[in-house]
Amino acid sequence: MDSNLRSIAKSIVWRIIGVFWLVGITWIFTRSWIMVSMVTFIHHAIFLVIFYLHERVWIKSKMKSKFKYAIKALTYEVILGNIILGLITYLITRSVKEMTCITLVYIQSKLVLYYIYDWFWSRI
Repeated sequence: MDSNLRSIAKSIVWRIIGVFWLVGITWIFTRSWIMVSMVTFIHHAIFLVIFYLHERVWIKSKMKSKFKYAIKALTYEVILGNIILGLITYLITRSVKEMTCITLVYIQSKLVLYYIYDWFWSRI
């Protein structure tokens, strides 16, 4: 059931959710539509590919732990998300404070959302 097409669909839907989520959070901290647009576009262009690759790695994984979805969410949102979003946000805003606020709020909130999202997709 975990075909390439399913991974692509799951990735696209997740990016759409993420775009709106990141726009809102970035706007709260920058109040600049230019920065919001740049951070959101660059982040989601990169993560469209990263999400697909992450999905394919986990599909090949034979992990049967009850913590699979939590571990999967941690590797995606916390490790990859913090590093890449933090770097993108800093390069655009040139502010450690804005980078930290945007990254931490986005990653923490998306971590919970990702766990629910992944659980939902496992049921369909």
